[in-house]
Amino acid sequence: MDGINLWTSLWRMVINCDVNKTEIICFNTYEAAALPSSLSLGGKPIYLTNQTKVLGVTLDNKMGFQQHSKNVYNNLVYRWISMSRYANRNWGMNQAVIIRLVKTILSSTLFYGSIVWMSNSNLGDIQKLWYTVLKAAVGAVFNAHSAVLEVIVGMPPIQIMERIIAIKHYLKSFHDKEDIHFQFIRTQIMGSNPKILGHLRDVKKFLQWKTEHYPKEIQSEDIEALTDRGFEHLSLLSQKTYKYNKVMIQKFTEQMWRESLLNRLMSEGWHDVPQVSCSPLPTPFGLSRDTEVLIMSLMYKNNLLNSFLFRQNKSKWTSPLCACGAEEQSALHILTSCELVNCGLR
Repeated sequence: MDGINLWTSLWRMVINCDVNKTEIICFNTYEAAALPSSLSLGGKPIYLTNQTKVLGVTLDNKMGFQQHSKNVYNNLVYRWISMSRYANRNWGMNQAVIIRLVKTILSSTLFYGSIVWMSNSNLGDIQKLWYTVLKAAVGAVFNAHSAVLEVIVGMPPIQIMERIIAIKHYLKSFHDKEDIHFQFIRTQIMGSNPKILGHLRDVKKFLQWKTEHYPKEIQSEDIEALTDRGFEHLSLLSQKTYKYNKVMIQKFTEQMWRESLLNRLMSEGWHDVPQVSCSPLPTPFGLSRDTEVLIMSLMYKNNLLNSFLFRQNKSKWTSPLCACGAEEQSALHILTSCELVNCGLR
């Protein structure tokens, strides 16, 4: 500390030793217990802390980012409360406007620094809030499967979006060999950092996918390196190989989403898996909000049709039949065979 004080004095620098400006934090080490509660720099105390904020990300001494996750959740709740006032199922913003605001306001908050802090262990409350947002965008009354809601609005799961953000980050870092992030990643590869290696598996998967679908966008000498099981050569490819565009990212996102959805729904006993797209399911332009919600409700089972309502509460709903009397009132019946529905509307 004396050396730091001497150096800052020689260069006429004044360090702000206030709390939340200059602090001491010790990460995952047994020596933390031996550290004093405060140190002195130029006669000003600097206190030992368990967590501190750096560039908007709250770091804790266990690197679990639980507090940062809570901060992100609180920020999302604050923003969603303001938006939800105009997100009714009978009036207000339509699905397209809600999703545009979600991507603009909520996603920017959620995915800031996500490559550093986001993990399955600290996403619990955020996932619940995200489900509430998707449900409101679709206008569902009863709980619907989150995977179906994501398909309807054209938004991949949070984990998929985080993985795509990580892929783009590493490709940009590898593209510039002078970038400080490049040197850091190289060091972490040599140290077999599990989080970094997990991200690099996705990077390699993207580049292998790009080789298959865009072979002209891959340098020929890099193809052999992409077949190597290790990651040592992954950061030493040509700049052309690291380039990507919006179309590539969207198509690869849909592939990752499709694979994840297939594994998830098949394990739950589903026989048919919905087709995914990063664009929402199209609805006719100019519809009222309540009509739009009614159309989207045909895409999931827990809707307001008699077949579901009868199973939900038989004392209140006495019959699952359609008003036409032919069979149960389900989405399939309405879209294919109900006599009360005009053929042109189907």
